[in-house]
Amino acid sequence: MQRVLALGCAALLACAALPCVAAGAQVSIEVPQGKTKTVRLRQLPRGAVVGVAISVSGKLLIALVSAAQLKSPKPEPLFRGAVDSKMSFKVVIPEASDYYLVLDNRRGAGPVKATATIRAERGAARPSEPPPSKKGGKLNEARAGAAPAA
Repeated sequence: MQRVLALGCAALLACAALPCVAAGAQVSIEVPQGKTKTVRLRQLPRGAVVGVAISVSGKLLIALVSAAQLKSPKPEPLFRGAVDSKMSFKVVIPEASDYYLVLDNRRGAGPVKATATIRAERGAARPSEPPPSKKGGKLNEARAGAAPAA
């Protein structure tokens, strides 16, 4: 696969001190028939939300994969889909790493022009909720308007 562009704007997310910071970029790529192209998203932090909106002039297969998965013989992408006009999707990044947006035209009948808008946002830290308490092996629930069971 040919790497065509590295997005440094996502690197801002890794070192941002603010609880909610965003970075974005727009790329235009022509993917020749029988080829794939990739767009590298550098240093995405764990928990970042990445949104991709893509429009194409023909059919492409799209995937978002981590750098480690890209090198794997059987990569497991975070997202995989086919687009023949427009598509958008969002994923939450499971671990800090570089990620790749893969544009696959290996089965295409001709070159395909693609324009992708990529936005990465570091979400605000949310305190985790404690698990529901158990009493006597059953979940202890409170219901509005109902008297507690004795």
